[in-house]
Amino acid sequence: MSRGRNRFASTAALWLFLVSALCLLAMPAGASAPAPSGAPRISLEGRLEHFVDKSNALPFETIAQSDFVRSNFVRLPEFRSLSYDTYTHWFHTQLTQADGGPSHRVLTIGSPELEELDVWLERKDGSFEAHVMGYHRSRDQRPLARLFVLPLETFPGMHVYFRVRTNNAINVHAELFQADAFTSDETRGNFLHGLYFGILLIAIALYAILGARLRDAVMAAYAGYVASQLLFHLGATGYLPVLAGHSAWLMDALPRIGWLGGAVSIVLMWDRLLGLRLTHPNIHRLYLFTVVLNLALLVFALLPSLVTGATLLVVKLANYLNVLNFVIAMFLLVRAWRRSRRVEWMIYLIAFVIPTLGALVNTTANQGLLPWNAVTANFYQVAALVHVLVMSYGLALRLRQLQHDKAAAEQETAIVTRRAEQQRHFVAMLSHEFGNPLAAIDRAAQMIQLSAPDMPPKDARRLTLIRGNAATLSGFVDRFLMTEALDNGALTLARAPCGIRRMLEDTIGQQDPAARARIQLGKCPDGAFAMDGTLTGVAIGNLLTNALRYSPPESAVEVEATRDAAGLRIRVADHGPGLDADELDRLGTLYFRGTTALGKKGSGLGYHFTRRIVEAHGGTLTARSNAGAGLEVEVFLPG
Repeated sequence: MSRGRNRFASTAALWLFLVSALCLLAMPAGASAPAPSGAPRISLEGRLEHFVDKSNALPFETIAQSDFVRSNFVRLPEFRSLSYDTYTHWFHTQLTQADGGPSHRVLTIGSPELEELDVWLERKDGSFEAHVMGYHRSRDQRPLARLFVLPLETFPGMHVYFRVRTNNAINVHAELFQADAFTSDETRGNFLHGLYFGILLIAIALYAILGARLRDAVMAAYAGYVASQLLFHLGATGYLPVLAGHSAWLMDALPRIGWLGGAVSIVLMWDRLLGLRLTHPNIHRLYLFTVVLNLALLVFALLPSLVTGATLLVVKLANYLNVLNFVIAMFLLVRAWRRSRRVEWMIYLIAFVIPTLGALVNTTANQGLLPWNAVTANFYQVAALVHVLVMSYGLALRLRQLQHDKAAAEQETAIVTRRAEQQRHFVAMLSHEFGNPLAAIDRAAQMIQLSAPDMPPKDARRLTLIRGNAATLSGFVDRFLMTEALDNGALTLARAPCGIRRMLEDTIGQQDPAARARIQLGKCPDGAFAMDGTLTGVAIGNLLTNALRYSPPESAVEVEATRDAAGLRIRVADHGPGLDADELDRLGTLYFRGTTALGKKGSGLGYHFTRRIVEAHGGTLTARSNAGAGLEVEVFLPG
């Protein structure tokens, strides 16, 4: 027990180290320290002034008046999101001599999800140069970067204005770079993000392949969940426009597809991972309803023009259900761990607590409750990556457990198969040894009948009963031995042209007179067919015996045969109680007898023996039944 705890503690320490290392790697250089005069990188934190235009109508000429700026703009002490609204937000800053004097600089403005961003840069003559930018606008005329980038010639006293309209969080931050510093910083950022997305892509491919090869829905669903996270973070970091090109529709649709696909994938994963169909059927139905609901919303994600007020209410319901499903899954994980003390349950729990914490930090920062800095800006991405690493460890434990269970099941199956084979050999040997005593009993009873024709009727009935029971047991032994011979390939078929009608008439004639009167031979071809006539007759005789035995005494049993290009089909149908779906699936299993067979003679070998004869011909035996409507069995022998 202590060794398991030490291993768990060591693993937890390793993950903590990875989190810390990744956080340090993701932090932009110098983000937390003020830049000296003329530095390669200058943050505008604490220097931006802000104004909200609630009319959404004020032009730049009004905003840029110095009196208007002094009267209406408020300095922002730090980079902090202004939460969500539909107003127009204006930002202003003025460069000073401390920013390095006249030089060529690069201005970056974020976040990458600002849908409309208009920038005005002052020229030395006092006029302004306007730039139209934004998430939904073309990026052809500027460098490929995660943020919005503008080259500019700075000078002391230069005014910079930018206007933001967005449905996303109003999370605005800006920095000035020297050109070579911008290139270096962007290269470093692209490398780190490329490494990050590469790990996610590897995880997606790995779990998709494992899910397909192992037919494991848990790993396949988790691959879908990681793919949804990839789409989310491509949008959050500004790389999604590279994939979507100039299509604003695609840039909006891909994150929505990721959101809905992630909700569907994670619900399916929890459903299979926790075995809810068997352990918690009501929760299983709730999860399936959530899956259907999210899939239905996919239409509106692809066609936003169809969205109405009612659709938005359904979206809110889906969000609430997703949160409820998450809480239920976490509760069930804790309960599963408390019951079994298997470490993978706790690993799963920790794995999903990590991105939940990341989403909480991200949401809090977008609401303006936390400032934007290196930690809050990268925490969500780092949390997602650590989640994948922790979950990979948990799924590795699960894979090992599945392999162990498979090996144990194969070993158990081998033991059961060996025991069954030993039992069958014993019964076969015993049955073979029964043959001679049964024949001797029948001969002795027959001799008594012949030598004492005048015996009392009571004694004569007893001898008849003895002979009948001996014949029944002898028939059972013969069928069992013949089945064993077919199963082991010891009995070869003697296929030869055989008259179809004659074979059926001979088989019917072998029944007792009362039974023959109930059998109706319908349509039947007169030609011959290549088959083992003796064994086929035995097979059809078994079906007739069953049909007569398990149907009302006054009802008819129908037999008919048809021949086509594929082969010969022989149908035997009765009007008895039939079988339900579960019993129909088990029909033909060795020694199986349905509930309608209670109190009636039989061994459960007849149908099995018939199926083995048909399969030895390369054919199929098909049974159809509706409870209370009789049983119909079709023998198909290929031509």
